[in-house]
Amino acid sequence: MNGFRRVYCGLIVLSLLLLVVLSGWGSMSVAPLSLRLDISPGEDGAGVFLVRNTGPDPIIVNLSLHDWWRTPEGDFQILLAETLDRSCAPWMLYSATTVNLTPGEETQISVQLSVPEDVSGDHWALLLVEEQPQPVEEGQAEEGLTNTTRVVVTYAVKILQTDPVNDIPDAAIESIELVQDSPFEVVIHFANTGNAHITTKGTVEIRDIFGETVRSFAVDPFPTLPGEKRPLRIQDSSGEPLPAGTYYAIALLDFGGDYLIQGGLPFEVAPADVPEGS
Repeated sequence: MNGFRRVYCGLIVLSLLLLVVLSGWGSMSVAPLSLRLDISPGEDGAGVFLVRNTGPDPIIVNLSLHDWWRTPEGDFQILLAETLDRSCAPWMLYSATTVNLTPGEETQISVQLSVPEDVSGDHWALLLVEEQPQPVEEGQAEEGLTNTTRVVVTYAVKILQTDPVNDIPDAAIESIELVQDSPFEVVIHFANTGNAHITTKGTVEIRDIFGETVRSFAVDPFPTLPGEKRPLRIQDSSGEPLPAGTYYAIALLDFGGDYLIQGGLPFEVAPADVPEGS
């Protein structure tokens, strides 16, 4: 990956961005918020999502095409379309850039992808679905209502094209960093090194010098895109310190491939300080 040319929007929590503007209240809903399209190179595919006006007034909804990414901290970024090497934005057509919806009305937005023959692996993009802020009416301005708060909801619909023929899921534990030995805390530096979107889960075990597991921690499932790196922080929240001794921390992760990946780190827990005169 060559990196980003420019970040278009800052960090966005999950797939929902709230923008505050002036005027009255309005509302809409969008579902689903992600489309997974299995399309081989050289073939076409399509998906749909619905936009519904759930408010009491007519609304105008604008749609725009972007790329998206997650930072190592897991924050969601919206980028200019075609920023990423694996953007599918150049191959995408969608049925409308602007729609007008009366109260209770819904419309179906279709998304079509034509995947080139000379690519392989997974690609992705994003459609922002944003209610257009309505101008303040003359009567409202005369009545001094221009300071009324309006929340305009913008949804991010993620588009993921998966390659059923050439997907190569792969991952690596690049390093394990011991933050502290007691209470135990490590950071596992994980990288998606394949060309496929993957979901990874696993365990971290603490073993003593005899190979016996004395503590075990679950790594909850988490997604990563090709090229994405993620620091996994594992903490012992039991409140029970490890006895003094030599240990080995072992991370065993399942990324959905034909094998598991493993990393380890030896560490020592020093004896507790003995008070003088005891």
